[in-house]
Formats: sequence, structure tokens, C-alpha cells
Amino acid sequence: MRVSLNAGIFRGVGMKPFAGLATAALFGVMGSWAAFADPIGDLAGFWSGNGAVTLASGNTERVKCQVFYKSDGNSQLKQTLRCASADYTINSTADLQVKGGQVTGSWEEKTYAAKGDVTGRYSGENFALMIKGASFTATMNVTLSACKQSINITPKGLDITKVTIALAKC
Repeated sequence: MRVSLNAGIFRGVGMKPFAGLATAALFGVMGSWAAFADPIGDLAGFWSGNGAVTLASGNTERVKCQVFYKSDGNSQLKQTLRCASADYTINSTADLQVKGGQVTGSWEEKTYAAKGDVTGRYSGENFALMIKGASFTATMNVTLSACKQSINITPKGLDITKVTIALAKC
């Protein structure tokens, strides 16, 4: 049995308008699906990897890191970050609220008793954050792709000048 795509209701219409309509419908469905996707929730779980901490003295320490994200599935996100080498430790937490593209919250590094308020933006693939404490400021950029992420922190007013971390979840 042979079926003609131009048969029935499509007779005389041709395939180009039909293909255009089908493509528009597919993008419409994909756009609707994207609206329900939860990139914040997708961060949830354990991530691990390696990084480097650059100290004000110029020395660089290689570190192994574990990050745990907990999401309420809506707009709350908690990050627990732990990195360590033989001589250095980072033990920080961030409690963030994401509303639209705006991010607010708090950050604390427990080993060195540094605390600050977080403000910034979230684009779906990147967090661009500013952390302001009593005696320091820092930028924190988290770039996400598939099951990987990179974290770059650049503080001013601390004994650390840069932190770079590459993490994977899969």
C-alpha cells in the first residue's frame, strides 16, 4: 500500500506550508516544555571535582572538592561547598533565593568566619553573583553545562585571591 503525503486534506497544499506548520508546532511544544524545566532543581545532589586556590602570597593549592545542592523545587537553593588539600580547607554554604533572573541570599565560609550577603543574576546557564561581607567582597560565577559546572570566585579583602573549581555530577 502506498500513501501519498499530499492526499486527503493536504491535496493541492504542498509540503512546505505543512512542514512549516509542523516545525512551528514542535517549537511551541518545546517552548512549553522548557517553561516547565527546573534547572535549579537539576542542580540538586552531589557534585565532585578538582580545583585550585590562589593565596595572597601567590602560592596555589590544588584542592579536591565536593559540592552538595539542595533545592525546594521552586526558588530556594542551598549550596554546601567543601574543598581540601594537605594544607588548605574551604567549608562554605550559600542559601539562595532565585526569583526570575534575580538572586539574593547569604554566604558563609565557616573555616575563616567570613559571612556576606549575596546578590546577582541567574540566566539558566550561569549564576553571576556578588558577595559582600563586613571586610571583603567577592564575585562568584557558576557556569552550568549538561552534567558539569565550573565555579570561579574572586575575593578582595581575604587571604585568598582566586578559587577555580571544575565539577561533574555524572
